[in-house]
Amino acid sequence: MIPPGPNDSAIAEEIALLAQAGAGDRDAFRRVYARYSGPLFALAVRLVGDPGDAEELLQDAFVKIWRNAAAYDARKSRPFTWVVTILRRTCIDHLRKRRRAPVTTPMPDGAGAPPDVAGADAVRLAVDNDDEADRLRGALAEIPPGQRSALELALFSDLTHAEIARRLEQPPGTVKSWIRRGLLGLRATLNNSAP
Repeated sequence: MIPPGPNDSAIAEEIALLAQAGAGDRDAFRRVYARYSGPLFALAVRLVGDPGDAEELLQDAFVKIWRNAAAYDARKSRPFTWVVTILRRTCIDHLRKRRRAPVTTPMPDGAGAPPDVAGADAVRLAVDNDDEADRLRGALAEIPPGQRSALELALFSDLTHAEIARRLEQPPGTVKSWIRRGLLGLRATLNNSAP
């Protein structure tokens, strides 16, 4: 069982939303989408490097979330960790199919819409994503360096925990702990900075 944390009521609400979505409640699923789509899109862009591909992969991930919400087990992971894992696996599968390594690109820096996207909706999307990217960058900066390094490698590469441990020259148990604590810290910071 996951130990209690500082945002237990928010986590309990997210667990309930996933359970309702798993039972076929479309409104609950819309709320899950509204809650997670911004941070997941920013992560997808970092993983695949192309906003267009990231948008498609985000949609693929949410289809998987919808189909598997009934199988979510709160004893194994928190909701945010679960949806990040689904998105990450979706992106890695995409990259493997294209036979290329994950691309880590800088987060959007407020320069506006990507050059290959036009129109008012694209501009609005870019502004929203810049805000989410700023929140994610700020949240990552709050995490202690060891946890941040392990978490970035876990999220933005397709390295296994053992490979991350070798790269960071740490025992695998320490790396797993850093990743878990990093995710918890990231989650808490994002919840506290929510608009």
